[in-house]
Parts: sequence; structure tokens; C-alpha cells
Amino acid sequence: MATILSQYSTTGFYNAPVSKGLMGCMFLTCTALNVPLFAHFRKYLICKLPDAFLKGEIWRIASAKISFVDTKDLVCGSLLIYYFRVFERRYGSHKFASYLVASQVLTTVLEVLTILTLQWFSLDLHSGGFLPPGPYGVIFPLFVNYLFDIPRVAQTSVLGVPITGKTLTYLLGLQVCSTSPATAISALAGIVAGLLYRYNVLYVQQLPWVPGWLARGASATLGRLLASPPPPEGPSGATLELQRQEQIEMWEQQMMMNRAREMRNRPGANGAVHPLMQNFMGRRQNNPVQHPPPPPTEEQVQTLVEMGFDRQRVINALQTCNNDVNTATHLLLQES
Repeated sequence: MATILSQYSTTGFYNAPVSKGLMGCMFLTCTALNVPLFAHFRKYLICKLPDAFLKGEIWRIASAKISFVDTKDLVCGSLLIYYFRVFERRYGSHKFASYLVASQVLTTVLEVLTILTLQWFSLDLHSGGFLPPGPYGVIFPLFVNYLFDIPRVAQTSVLGVPITGKTLTYLLGLQVCSTSPATAISALAGIVAGLLYRYNVLYVQQLPWVPGWLARGASATLGRLLASPPPPEGPSGATLELQRQEQIEMWEQQMMMNRAREMRNRPGANGAVHPLMQNFMGRRQNNPVQHPPPPPTEEQVQTLVEMGFDRQRVINALQTCNNDVNTATHLLLQES
């Protein structure tokens, strides 16, 4: 278990105030609903369709998504938010908050349409049309970016099936969506919403989901409350530190192997070995002098600096990764 968890940074919620606030709200609301003093508020999480439209209680569609009711879903959902905080560091808090709001709205719309469509065909998978309570639209759309943007590093295999550092995350998501057929439909709606946002269907990325003035106001007020200090410079050599270093080396080895494979597949390569592979394999041959890569552009540097990374570290990472912003981002996150 420690090996699987070690792929994630141990810096807590540094540069991730939105994830920290979201996780805290999930714990507070779910805990309060399980306390007898506040148990009567559970009725506001009940949303039955189409009664909510017929009775003029459309607000129940939004209130049903405020909190989980099941403790199991709370724990698994909170762990997923903690793992997905890497996207807030990559996008920035404002863009990440806009993504969460957009994905929640899209997921809820898809859920409502699915329930009404199933009722039209006399299929009851929601126990009479009840909307599953819980912020599924915040969690499951992030699986789309997690699948496409986070590199997969194989660690071991069981019966020929590779087990990677991402396996635990997928198992947690499966645990959340396996509560009932209704929650599975909510999870599927969240994944579809994530795809819609990723590919900018109907230009959803251009809509002002979180206005700039609201983001600045939240940063000036709640930002200080939710801010986390940078991680201390602790001594190296601890068990988790060694495990994380092994993960970095494995990822770098896979990256070099992929680059070498690309070089071999290029026309006119004639079986030549890429210099990175020569260094990796300890081979020293007389090669022509390699020209250094061009310096990174200011736009590339500023993109990574806005995510909270130090400017000099950003420049070094871009030079190491041949000015590839995505690869440099992965490297900086692994070093955090």
C-alpha cells in the first residue's frame, strides 16, 4: 500500500486551497448530517424527479449535491479529492474551481435527463426517481484528465495484469460508484461531463463559470484561511523518500525508453541509438557534438510559474525536458 501511495506528493495541500476547502466541506457536511442535532437537515438532500419540477422545488436538485450521506462514500471521495489536487497545482486555483463548477453543472444536467428518460421508458433504476445525493459531478469528471494526463508507471503485476500507482485511484472510484445502479449512472454522467469539458463541446470552457471578481475576492478572504505552508526541507533517506525516488527513476527510465523508441522509428534513423539511451546503458561512443536545446520561452516559464513553482526550478525543468511543458510539469510535481 505504501508503494502505491508513494507516487503522490507528500506536500499536503500546498498550492491547492480549493481542494483543501472542498475536502473540508465534504467532511463537515457529512459529519453534521450524522449528528442527531442536525439530522433533520437530511430532508434537504432528498430530490425526487419529476416532483421537484412539478412542485417548484428545483433548488432541491442543487441541494442534493451538497454532501454524501454514506460514510464510505465520504472517505473514498475525500481520498480522491486529495489525489486529484495535482490538477489544481497544474491549472491554477481559479481555472480548477471553474472546472469543478462546470463539471458539476454538466453532470447534474446529464443525471436529470437520464432519470427522466428512464422514467419515460418505464425503467426504474433510481428507486422512484430519487437523485443520488453527493458531489459525484466534482469527482468523476477528474478521472478523464487523470486517465489522459497522468503517466502510468508499472510497478508489479498480478496474474499478468499490471498494477500501477494509478490502480488504487481507480479502485476507490469503483468503490464509490458501486453503491447502487443510481450511483453508477451518476458516475457515468460525471465521466461524460469530463469528456465534454475536455473537448470543449459547445464551448463550455469559454463560459465564465467562476468570474474573475469572485475568484479575486475568494483569494483575498478564504485564500489566507485555506493556504498551506510550503513543505519543510526534511532529511533525505526516509522510507517514503526512497520509495518516491524509485518512482521518479522508473518514470524517467520509461520516458527515455519511449524517446529511444521514437528515434528508432523515425525514417533514416538506420538503427542509431539515441544519446539518452547511450548514457542510460553506459555506452560511450564518438558522436557528433549535440547542440543544446533553445532556451524556454517566457510564455512557457510563466505558465509553470503561475502554478506555484519556483522560476529557477521551472527553467531547469524545461531545459531538462527539451522545453516540453507537460513533461516539465510532471517532473516538477514529482520533485515537490
